[in-house]
Amino acid sequence: MKTVIWDYNGTIIDDVQLCLDIERNMLKQRNMRFDFTMEDYRSMFCFPVIDYYRKIGYTFENETYDEISVEFNDMYDNGFAACRLMDGFIEKINESREKGHRNVILSAARHDKLVEQCAQLGIASFFDEILGTDNLLAGSKIDMAKRWMAKSETEPMECMFIGDTLHDYETALALGIGNIFLTCQGHQDYETLKKANAHVVHSLKEVEI
Repeated sequence: MKTVIWDYNGTIIDDVQLCLDIERNMLKQRNMRFDFTMEDYRSMFCFPVIDYYRKIGYTFENETYDEISVEFNDMYDNGFAACRLMDGFIEKINESREKGHRNVILSAARHDKLVEQCAQLGIASFFDEILGTDNLLAGSKIDMAKRWMAKSETEPMECMFIGDTLHDYETALALGIGNIFLTCQGHQDYETLKKANAHVVHSLKEVEI
């Protein structure tokens, strides 16, 4: 059985504007530069997320990364209702299911939050498995993914991976997956994503399931 592994933030859920709005607000409250554009955001965003925060001006001298993450996640939860599914997702998940593929979400989001959000969006039933991390610090998905692959006896050659960041590309490679699609409608731009040896497309509609 073919397995389609989906990233969540920026791939399934269109939360890019929400993230940018929160970050602008947090920076403004701290009297830091906050006039970053969407283009700025997509060109600077990276993993680990703490490195991205350093890029936009945080020094962590007076507050910790954990404290900033908690503040961000509280504001994200409050604004999540305004987010919508990414354009093209419904068409592609339906195509995948019609072809009999297994569909799995793999996300750096905390597992309980991820399950809750999928239920709110009405998409939980589309997936055979929903895999999230055990914290809110947007850490690496690679170790979690490796454990799942081993436990489920999923063969990398039978998988494809759909994401929107270079970290998704690195995760797929770490799992031995070569069929990788990266969409630049999420958290990183085309110029960043084209560094990867993957299928880089402008939207989910271009993904070949």
